[in-house]
Amino acid sequence: MNITTNTTDRATAKSIVTWALAPVVWFLAFVAGLFAGDATPVVLIVALALPAPWLLWTAWRMPRPRLDTYLAEGGALLCGALSLYITVLSFMIGSDGPAPIAFTLCYLGAAAVFVAAAIPLPGRRIAYGSAALACVIIGIGLRTLSSETSYYPGIDWITKDELFAWAFLGLPALGALVQVLWGLRRRNRAA
Repeated sequence: MNITTNTTDRATAKSIVTWALAPVVWFLAFVAGLFAGDATPVVLIVALALPAPWLLWTAWRMPRPRLDTYLAEGGALLCGALSLYITVLSFMIGSDGPAPIAFTLCYLGAAAVFVAAAIPLPGRRIAYGSAALACVIIGIGLRTLSSETSYYPGIDWITKDELFAWAFLGLPALGALVQVLWGLRRRNRAA
């Protein structure tokens, strides 16, 4: 029996379990931060910012193709989506008028993270690029397209909520679909 193989298998299994539980731990830390006392803003900001370096770590440092890497990447994307949605809720609930500049900077920062994560991963560039585009549209759109009504000026058939849903959910989903189709096309050409 090879001791190196056993040690590697145990380390890989431990890594798989760790990365599978990471989103649960992140969510519990965030909820704990909501109910904490004086340290609440610091804990919440750290929890909301954590998916960004997590995604960059998986893109730049983790070996591929391995299950633990894909679990880490999926967890970072899930936690990042929740973090961005919570950011919208925290800035926009009870606020009239345009989104504050801090909100726009949060979303532009998220776009930069997606672009940076796409650099070492050619197989993710379309998907991450569309997610970055969604962040830019939301960050700038909710700041500059504000009006007194729930409808955007000159676009009376779309509400702010619909624009948000299309950009936040639609663009990344469309990008992921195009990325899968692009990968299948390349695979069929190679065969």
